Amino acid sequence: MQQIKGILFDKDGTLMDFYSGWVPVGTGIADLLVEDVGLKDDPSAKASLLESIGLHGDTIDPAGILAGGTTQEMAEAFVRVLRDKQVNPDKLEHLEDWLTRELHQLTLSNRHNLRPTADLHLLLGNLRRYGLKLGIATADDLESTKFFLELAGVTDYFDFIGTSDYYEKKPNPCMLRAFCEVGNMSAEEVAVVGDTVTDMRFARNSAAGVAIGVLSGVSGIPQLQDADLVIPSVADIVQADGRLIWQHD
Repeated sequence: MQQIKGILFDKDGTLMDFYSGWVPVGTGIADLLVEDVGLKDDPSAKASLLESIGLHGDTIDPAGILAGGTTQEMAEAFVRVLRDKQVNPDKLEHLEDWLTRELHQLTLSNRHNLRPTADLHLLLGNLRRYGLKLGIATADDLESTKFFLELAGVTDYFDFIGTSDYYEKKPNPCMLRAFCEVGNMSAEEVAVVGDTVTDMRFARNSAAGVAIGVLSGVSGIPQLQDADLVIPSVADIVQADGRLIWQHD
């Protein structure tokens, strides 16, 4: 394995605890939407909206839109459900813009519940001391991503922030290529860390040096079978003996 010079992290489920963020926000957006389009008296409407993005109670579909999709994909899924419910098409015309605004407000309201998956100050500080470049590649948008990083107080650790409103979404390799340009690295010198099948495909499509799956998000070992390494959380990147996880035999 070539020397790793940078780490590109997924955000939700990898750096941020997925369930503390997206379960209440996903449920909240469905509540707001059924009211906004006049379906609050239809008991099946909310359930259909949540199922369309992969949220079933407190269970998240690892391959669903909530787990790894964009706001645009969420809007498209909601539109399909609401069309089936015969909602006035005029109410659906600017749904993506509405979603962007309301998701941000719900995230703000839920900020006190958001939890990181590890002691990010300790982890990122240690990785910096190894001389590693650090980046993020997420399906989320830039505003929400910066909000979490600022809330966690870790913005300054990152050399690169890739979000789906500025780059093609994963598993397209463009975010890793951009990270390599910022850090003056080759793809083989980057470790990709994530919690979904999409993250592992992203690593492969990008020809990353190592793909690391974490079990802190929505996936289990079966979904992460294409990873080179699977660890409980990002905290385990730095081992007890001080070595990095990929430095072990």
